[in-house]
Amino acid sequence: MKKQIDNIILTGFRATGKTTVGRLVAQRLGWVFQDTDALLCQRLGASVAEVVARLGWPAFRQAERVLLRELRTMRQTVLATGGGAIEHLQEWRELRRCGLVIWLDADLDTVRSRLQADPRSGQQRPSLTGRSVVDELDELLTRRRPLYASGSDLRLVVTSETPEQLADAIIEIMAGSHSAGTVGDKYPHGLPSRGKK
Repeated sequence: MKKQIDNIILTGFRATGKTTVGRLVAQRLGWVFQDTDALLCQRLGASVAEVVARLGWPAFRQAERVLLRELRTMRQTVLATGGGAIEHLQEWRELRRCGLVIWLDADLDTVRSRLQADPRSGQQRPSLTGRSVVDELDELLTRRRPLYASGSDLRLVVTSETPEQLADAIIEIMAGSHSAGTVGDKYPHGLPSRGKK
């Protein structure tokens, strides 16, 4: 059965391209693009790092939880969510009802190399564990991967594909030429695949 898609919700770890891919998809569809981290920074009047330094991660996560509840009413929106948004289980279940959730998935080495290549990453997203941002990756990915898998409708492997290729895949899915159950068969190189349930 094909799912009526009113919104696209992108999830996945940091450095997987959610914002870049989301902007491309929104432009091609003529939809609104929103990024939950950007919305939170605007609302809180500070960067993520500044909010966490001043108020701590619990305050940031609470603001994130409230925002996810509000976004359930969005329409024709491509939403890039923060890597930890998936951990708000109740809010995520409710948000998921309003759109197609696509997990942008990269392996640990890819995420690490992308973060190391971007000197701003540590400043934008402070450590969750007290260790360096790069050192905590394995622990965070291990904890979140089952949540991304169970909380998504589709999985796109982003290791070698360009943002444009990923946007093309999403647009093709949106075109309705495949049901959710067969979409993975269209891509022999593994572009989309079903997330584990």
